[in-house]
Amino acid sequence: MFGWVKAKPPVINREQSLTGVPMINEGVRVQPREEDVQRLELVIRLRRGGGFLSRFMPPTLERKVKLDELGTFVFGLIDGRRNVREIVEAFLARYRVNRREAELSTVEFIRSLAQRQAISIVIR
Repeated sequence: MFGWVKAKPPVINREQSLTGVPMINEGVRVQPREEDVQRLELVIRLRRGGGFLSRFMPPTLERKVKLDELGTFVFGLIDGRRNVREIVEAFLARYRVNRREAELSTVEFIRSLAQRQAISIVIR
C-alpha cells in the first residue's frame, strides 16, 4: 500500500487473548514498596525513542509503577508459563468474585502492564 499508511495490527479474539502467556520484560526490577512491604513497586527501564525531540532526553528513563494488593497478586502469578486464563482462575479462587468481573479486571490490568512495557504477551 502507500508508505504513509500504517498497517493495522491483527485483531485477536477473546479466546486467543485468554490463551496468551504474559512474560516479564528485561529491564523490569521488582521491589517491595517502602510504605507497605506486602505490596510491590515495579521500576521499568525504557530506552528513549528515535524522534527529534527524544535527542534532548536521557538515553534511558525509569518509570515506577506502584501495585496494590490485587495487582501484586496478579503480577506474582506472571511467570512465563501460566496463561491469562490460569491467572483469572487463580484470582477467582483467591478473591471469590464474579467470573466476568474477575476476567475483565485481570485482563485490563495485564493489558495496562503491557502498555507500560512491563510485560509482553506471547500468543501462540
